[in-house]
Amino acid sequence: MSTSLPRLAILSASSLLLTVACSHNNKDETVPRLTTPSVKVDPYDSHYGMPRRDTTGGYATKPKYKKIRIPVKADAPTRYRVKKGDTLWDISNKFLKDPWFWPEIWDKNQKIKNPHLIYPGDLLYIYQSRRTVKQGNRIVEILVPQIRVERTGSGKPISSLAPFLAWPRVLDKETIDKAPYIVDGLDNHLLIEEGQTIYIKKLKDRRDGQTYPVFHKGKALYDPETNELLGYEVTYTANATITRGAGEIATATILNTKREVHIGDRLLKNIDEKVVLNAPMVAPRHKVRATVLSLYEANLISGTGMIVTLNCGIAEGIKPGHILSIFAQI
Repeated sequence: MSTSLPRLAILSASSLLLTVACSHNNKDETVPRLTTPSVKVDPYDSHYGMPRRDTTGGYATKPKYKKIRIPVKADAPTRYRVKKGDTLWDISNKFLKDPWFWPEIWDKNQKIKNPHLIYPGDLLYIYQSRRTVKQGNRIVEILVPQIRVERTGSGKPISSLAPFLAWPRVLDKETIDKAPYIVDGLDNHLLIEEGQTIYIKKLKDRRDGQTYPVFHKGKALYDPETNELLGYEVTYTANATITRGAGEIATATILNTKREVHIGDRLLKNIDEKVVLNAPMVAPRHKVRATVLSLYEANLISGTGMIVTLNCGIAEGIKPGHILSIFAQI
């Protein structure tokens, strides 16, 4: 995947579910910087299952969410066949009192590691697995709900996140400036339409037939708390397929146009969306505190299926697949 910023994460909303789509930075990936808890009492601790901090800012006990019993509905079906149009949230509501616990009951021993990769026609089973745990000086046996899938379906997975995994993205100024760019079109048009020929400068891989996504630089993103410039929002406009790579200027054809292509728009390496889609959907095991700094294609309000950008990323330990909650002060 291409480089984006360590301080940012792009999220896709599905009902109340928010899943990180991309927050990669090769320089910082090996040394994540986790958020240090503040000594100040946080009113949202109870939601995250975090015990109240002591005067030093530390925790006297482990987070409560690791001990929560998973609330399975009394009338939950023992099996369910996935239908076209189902979302993971919808299916979760059939089995659980609280759909947020879906990732916790997924059977990790099966071949399908990610519940977002089930298909219409697949048959899901919910069952109770017996485990022994230590409670004080006693060893007790408990029932733990799990999900098993019988793969009989085909087509596209039920994940509603796929369209949001690659675009929009957030890139820093240096990455944008180094990217190859369109210097002109065949007929000197300011706006370039699908099928037209373009000329590209600074392109390193010039193999004929190679395809690159074209992006347009959008608005600058500033941290709402510090006013620090964190990067720029970039949006996908089309694909460019190289037709002649010889010489200083490469020639390409515009295909799959989604937005207007402008002279000056830049090219990015192809993004493997399946890598992020295969990431398991789980809650972070550390506390996350961030602020929404941008709404994609919206001014004031974001709803289901829309995208928001946060002022945190891999530097704060955020990874693709992390599920977060959003709160508003009233």
